[in-house]
Order: sequence, then structure tokens, then C-alpha cells
Amino acid sequence: MQIPPLRTSAMAIAIAFAGHTALAQAPPPPQLEELKQLSIEELTGTDVTTVSRRLEKLSEVAAAITVISQEDLRRSGVKSLAQALQLADGVHAARVFGAGWAISTRGFNISTANKLLVLVDGRTVYSPVYGGVFWDTIDYVIADIERIEVIRGPGGSIWGANAVNGVINIITKRAADTRGTFLDVNAGTNMYGPLAVRHGGRLGAAGSYRVYGKARTADEHLLKSGVSARDRFTFGQAGFLAESSQTGTSVWSAQGDLYAGTTGLATGLHARLGGGNLQGRWIHHETGGSETRVQAYYDRTYRRVPNQYRGVLNTVDVDGQHQLTRGRHLLVAGAGLRVYHGDDLGDGPGFFFEPQQRTSARFNIFAQDEIAVVPRFFVTLGSKLERNEFTGFEFQPTVRARFSPTANHTLWGAASHAFRVPTRFDTDLRFRVPGTSIIFLRGSDTFKSEDLIAFEGGYRFHFRDRFSIDATAYRNRYDDLRSQELPTGAGQPVVLANRLNAVTHGLELSGTLQVTPRWQIHGAYAHLWERFALDPGSTDLTAGTSEANDPQHLFTARSYLNATDRLEFDAFFRYAEALPHPALASYAELDARAGWQLRQGLEISLIGSNLLKASHVEFAAGTPLETFERSATIRLTWIF
Repeated sequence: MQIPPLRTSAMAIAIAFAGHTALAQAPPPPQLEELKQLSIEELTGTDVTTVSRRLEKLSEVAAAITVISQEDLRRSGVKSLAQALQLADGVHAARVFGAGWAISTRGFNISTANKLLVLVDGRTVYSPVYGGVFWDTIDYVIADIERIEVIRGPGGSIWGANAVNGVINIITKRAADTRGTFLDVNAGTNMYGPLAVRHGGRLGAAGSYRVYGKARTADEHLLKSGVSARDRFTFGQAGFLAESSQTGTSVWSAQGDLYAGTTGLATGLHARLGGGNLQGRWIHHETGGSETRVQAYYDRTYRRVPNQYRGVLNTVDVDGQHQLTRGRHLLVAGAGLRVYHGDDLGDGPGFFFEPQQRTSARFNIFAQDEIAVVPRFFVTLGSKLERNEFTGFEFQPTVRARFSPTANHTLWGAASHAFRVPTRFDTDLRFRVPGTSIIFLRGSDTFKSEDLIAFEGGYRFHFRDRFSIDATAYRNRYDDLRSQELPTGAGQPVVLANRLNAVTHGLELSGTLQVTPRWQIHGAYAHLWERFALDPGSTDLTAGTSEANDPQHLFTARSYLNATDRLEFDAFFRYAEALPHPALASYAELDARAGWQLRQGLEISLIGSNLLKASHVEFAAGTPLETFERSATIRLTWIF
């Protein structure tokens, strides 16, 4: 790996450390066949939970939302969760190098995008070191994912810090839905695996369990210059889920995962990553629709990039909420406590953190009230009050309204206030000139939270089983964004501060058409306009170029065709316009799949990826640029 020059991003120098530079005989589950037959009308009635932390119909939420279903995941042939997010409407998901991805929505995409909150079954997986997600370690058996809910727009009023531009919630299936044995075998031109095995069964009289293991290896890619990037990636993960019967008034579940992997570096060395988590949940249902939910988890991550960085993070989180209905009011309220302990060591001549270790505790309370003002018109008021170790208390309110004149039409609007709290990169980072003790760049103890005020509105319509449309427009105003202030005197370092501001506007459109009972197509388009400005007196020369590298236009299209009851033909097209800084040409690519059900529960697929060009570059995060090649994979899945 080569460290990118400082002008591309002061943070990119430190960011490179992250390893972003651097994996009982039972009948086939009925839900697979049922999903194949879902109509547009039934899909709009899908239950979602991320917008309000409670069940509600997709067609009724007052937010811009995309649901990636298990059927979408199966028919697209994706092999990782990061790749699956390319299916989400309005999300810019681009590969940077090896297993590293840049993923964001509504702008501000960099190799360490920090304005998107990501959850896995309610467990927060963003790193407090830099505010982003290590996508190379977020992986599961794809067939065990029930759905991925992607919220475009702020969700800080219920999810808190970092839910600025969006929330991604990855929701796995219940153990009761994964009984039996599942085998997933993949062999491709540049990847070995994933190889996944999962087995589930009954636990006691009425409970259920599953255990799984998954492994994958990706070959080295090429740099644009034609030489090897030396970024061979290997990754393995195993885990379990145990749960009680779902029929009682109280249910519980326990789940956990362990993983380890390596990523090759340009130096010939290997970055090592590992970790695990353990999570428990208890839910009690009461008469009248009231519900109490308590969740706790422990998470540990480890990452070592030789001659650059070594970091260990331990997280303990406890969260509870209660839901009840009183007349016209549907109330959800709760509180939570999260404690981090991080040990981050700069292992080389460049950057380090001061202090090396930091323990922090974050407490929050939230409340949200959906009010039925008149029939078919609802207003939601809510806020989260959160205390963090850097800036103290932050207040994140929202007001949302929706109106459904008929069952097929929904109009909605929202105004929200959200924050991105400082990270260790913002406050504790120190970058020294190699071979000296001179500090060239440093974080600031006075770094403030980045601030967003967002206005958005949308319209949804579906016509029986024929077609549906979804349109959203938004305007975001950002204050106190991260800037890089040049020294005002000799011997002083560049200091990270909050003197950058931005305004963004956007339009998002999507639609689904049931061409015939056997053929469905879905398309989505997103337009983004950004303008950055510096506070008077700022000495920052980047003018925001190190904080965002976004295409102005995104377009995706999916086609699912059931040629016969056993034969499927699917395609996924994506287009991203040119990136401005660092400059990168636009690209268009096509993935395709042919699937054949040999018999009930046994399926073979041929998957082609990046079919339009021999290779292409998706994202620029400095130099050198890495290319991603055309590839073919044979996949065999077997449920027995």
C-alpha cells in the first residue's frame, strides 16, 4: 500500500491504516417459494422497523426507504453484505481496493464515509475511531439475511449519533425459519468461495437454534498501471443464534459471531483483523399492543496493519424501549448506555493517537409519538438526547407527517436535526513527519459535532399488482464540518477544525413494474447537488474536496425473469457518473445470473459480474487506483 498524498485528504493519511488498505432432514423452507410469488401490492405491505423502532408497513412510513429482500439477495448473486448495498436505491456503494468499500447516501462518500449509521440486528457496527464502517468484517451467510432496510435521510431522533445521512439495518432471519441444513458453494475466476454451511433445529420443547460457518478468499486485483495490488483477502466467520418459542408473551434470543481474516498489502506484508460479538435480547408483549424490549451486547474488534497501525476496541451496550398506544397516540420511548474502550497505537513512522487509550461512556434517552390527527393523517414528534465524551449533550429532534388520501397514495414530509459526534481522528490524531518528532497534523480538543438540518418530502403510489413509484426530494444544510486549517506561524501543525459548511439538494426516484406475471423490473435514479463554503478567516485549502467525492447522477436497474418454474434469468445494471475529486471517469456495469432449480431445495446458478468491460475503477481515494475485473462464478445451494 502507498500512503496517499496529504492534499487528497489529511484524514486519508490516517485512514489508510484501517485495513481499508488492507474476511435432521427437513423440508425446504416455504418462504423461498412464497417470495417468488410476492406481488408489488404485497411488497409495499412489507413490515419494516428501522424508521420508528417498531413494526409499520413500508407503504406508510414517513421516510425515504428501500428494502432489499432475501429474494433480491438470492437473485442478484451477491457474495457479501457490502456488495448487496449496490442494490439499494440512491446508495453510492463503490469498491476502493481489495475488500474495502466506500458506501454512503446523499453525498459525503469517501473511503471512510462517516455519516451513515449501520446496524446488524440492532447492534451498532460503526467504529468510534473514525465514524465509519470496516466493511471487510461485516459479513454473514447471505441466505440467512431476512432483509436489509436502508433509510436515506437522518435518523438521529431515535438512533442517535452518526445517523446523519442515513441508517442501514441488516436484519437476519429467526432461527425457526432456518431449520435444516443449508450449503452454499461458490467457485469463480477470481474468488474461492464463499463456502457457507448452516444447520438449524429445535431447541428444547419449542425453541430453535442455528449454527453457521463461512469462508471466502479473493485473489489479488490489479492496479490501473497493470501491476498487482497484492491485496489477496481471506476471511472466515462462524456464529450461532438460539431463541425461545415465538408464541408466548415473552421471547428471548442469544446470538454471537467470531471472525478472523488477512488482507495483503503492497509491501508484501499482511494486515490482520479479527473480532467477535455476543448479544442477547428479551421482548415482552402485553395486552393492547404494548411491548417492552431490552437488548445488550458485547463487541470486540482487532486490527493490525504492519508498520502503520494496531487497534483494539471493546464495546458494551445496553438498550431498552417501551411501546404503547393511548387513544390517538402511539408512543415509543427508551434509553441506552454504551461504553467504549479503545487502544489505538500508531505502528510506524507516520501517525499516532494521543492518548493511546480512551474509555468513553455515552448515555441516551429518546421518545417518539405518532399522533393520528384525523383519519389518514398522522404527525410524528420525537427526539433523542444523547451525551458523548467530547461535546456533552446533543439534542436531535424530528417532526414527520404523512397523509394517505387512499390506500394506494401516500404523501409525507419531515424536518430533522442530526449530529455526527467527534471521533478519535478528529480529536486525538497526531501525524508526524517521518523520521522526526515534528507534528505535521493534529486533531483538536475543541472539535465540535458536525451539524445537519434536513428537510425532505416524498410521494408513494402503487397500482394493484402492476406498478409502483416512489419519489423523494430533500435539502440539507451542514454546519461545522471538518476542515484542515493551515498553520498561522512557523513550526505549527495543520489542525483539524469545524470551519467548513455545505448545502446539498437531491432528487430520488424509483419504480417497479410487473411486466408480466413472470417478469418484474425495478429502476432507481438519484441526483445530488453539493456546494461547500468555508467560514471567514479559514485557511483550509481543500474546500471540502477531502470530505466528499460523489457522483452527481446514479442509476440502477434490476430485472427478474422466471422463464419457467425452474429456470430464472436476472440482470443488474448500474451507472455512476464521474467523480470530481480525485477525478475519476463515469462507469457503467452489468451483472447477470442464470439460475436452475434442479429439484426442490437444490439450485445451481451461473453468475457473471462486471460484464461490460474487462476491468474498471469504481472509486478514487488517492493513488494508486485499483481495478476490478470481469468475472464468472458458479454457485450451488442446497437445502436439506
